[in-house]
Amino acid sequence: MATKINFYERYATEHMTIDMDEHGLYCEVCSETHESVNYTVRVDESGVVPVATSCNCASHKPCKHMRIVNIYYAKIYKSNIEKAEAKQEQEQEAAKAIQEAENIVKLSSVEKSANERMMSASLNGNQGFSILRR
Repeated sequence: MATKINFYERYATEHMTIDMDEHGLYCEVCSETHESVNYTVRVDESGVVPVATSCNCASHKPCKHMRIVNIYYAKIYKSNIEKAEAKQEQEQEAAKAIQEAENIVKLSSVEKSANERMMSASLNGNQGFSILRR
């Protein structure tokens, strides 16, 4: 689903400043209502895609400034998201294949032990085929 970006969001993205300080990565996003005001959006870059974690504006969180930063990084890291999803699918398929193989091994060991018990069982007290001996 495509996200509709209004004029302010486009303008804020184009004029966003990205930098680092002693607290880590941050983005400066301009205010929609006050021309000379910028808001600092802190970014956590420990995951597959950097994610906005906080903003110093007074709005309810997550605010539009955080949303702008998240959309910006989602576009940049789109291939990382796709690769991570593909890797996750492969890992799930591999885990499923391992589980199926373990189930097959369990079934074969159960069948083997059943066959061993059947072969070692005595036939009516080791009498053999007594019906045919008369």
